[in-house]
Amino acid sequence: MTAEGDGPPVLFLHEYAGDHRSWSGQVAGLKDEFRCVTYSARGYLPSDVPADPAAYSWQRAVQDAIDVLDALGIEQAHVVGLSMGGYTALQLGRLHPDRLRSIMAVSAGSGSEPAKRAAYLDEARIVADQLRTRGTAEVGAQMAVGPSRIQLKHRDEAAWQEFVNLFTDHSAEGLALTVLGIQGARPSLWDLIDDFSRIPVPLLVVNGDEDEACLSTGLLLKRAVPTCGLLILPNSGHVPNLEDPGRFNDITRQFARCVESEAWPERDPRSKGTSQFGLGHPAGADRGRP
Repeated sequence: MTAEGDGPPVLFLHEYAGDHRSWSGQVAGLKDEFRCVTYSARGYLPSDVPADPAAYSWQRAVQDAIDVLDALGIEQAHVVGLSMGGYTALQLGRLHPDRLRSIMAVSAGSGSEPAKRAAYLDEARIVADQLRTRGTAEVGAQMAVGPSRIQLKHRDEAAWQEFVNLFTDHSAEGLALTVLGIQGARPSLWDLIDDFSRIPVPLLVVNGDEDEACLSTGLLLKRAVPTCGLLILPNSGHVPNLEDPGRFNDITRQFARCVESEAWPERDPRSKGTSQFGLGHPAGADRGRP
């Protein structure tokens, strides 16, 4: 666990294939303006790697984030979560909104779409088995050329190679227990959408337009959560913080500043209509005039 910089605290929650080092570009770019907090989740060195499968769950991941805030004496933080970390950030907003100033959920929602859920759960079991039989180097190399990470190789091959090397450093058993106990056992965001619709804190959902596994869930959250804005990044995959750290930092900075200035809006329900011109209402109905 590290905290660098001074200013409003920002808690960064990493993805399944990363760890606290995944946020180095964000810490370097934002620490002059924010207190940047990073840590490796359980199962990821240098944090503990418990051998008990019961130690791994999405609920435990949420509590671990709260424990980090408590250990640093932080009452409220902006939370930036990527993928697995984005799921945790959304659950923090649902269960502990009083501890959050805002949520930036990036590349969240893999395995949530009903039509794709069974295949996702099958793949989680396959990943765990291959990690235990083939190791992190082989699995990481295959993952790095997958459909949502090949964009990083095209954008910045050095950063892509660093991502591969970082994955190789991980504990194979920690990753296996994480993919089974967290990724493969967490409820779908779609099944909790009514709960998420009541999240009171500002929410920004960020997706790459080539991250097919997450796009539909991002749109679902936008439609359901009144405090939610949706940002789609062009020609981008699953790890936009690595693909273009400067752009990602600008997004984080602008969102946090907007929240700090109390300028983040809630959606006007009149915007939910599907009429192109706003005139397709029954005679005599309220047409949304002030």
